[in-house]
Amino acid sequence: MPDTEPDTEPDPAASAPIGRAGDLASPDPDGIGYAAAVAELEEILERLDDEALDVDVLADEVRRAAELIRLCRRRIDAARVEVEEVVAELGALTPGAEPPGPADTLADGAPDL
Repeated sequence: MPDTEPDTEPDPAASAPIGRAGDLASPDPDGIGYAAAVAELEEILERLDDEALDVDVLADEVRRAAELIRLCRRRIDAARVEVEEVVAELGALTPGAEPPGPADTLADGAPDL
């Protein structure tokens, strides 16, 4: 008689955290938000500080950290562009107002509101 009970053992791949070092598939890092990327970077840094870190996972950890750093940079750049566009629109809506120029931005690139 065939076994009619469903397979009750969980699939380890289905429950594995997405995007962690050592995963078989490398998901798109843009699937997470900025705050989650920073939190994951902090976790990776903690693991890298551990002297007992397995050398076999070191490259994976560093590779994932690099992906997350690139993600964060893209998100920051995109936010900067969006803020500049909004400020430019506001300037265009105000009669006689000059759009913000380089002298109107702060050192970190955010507009001086």
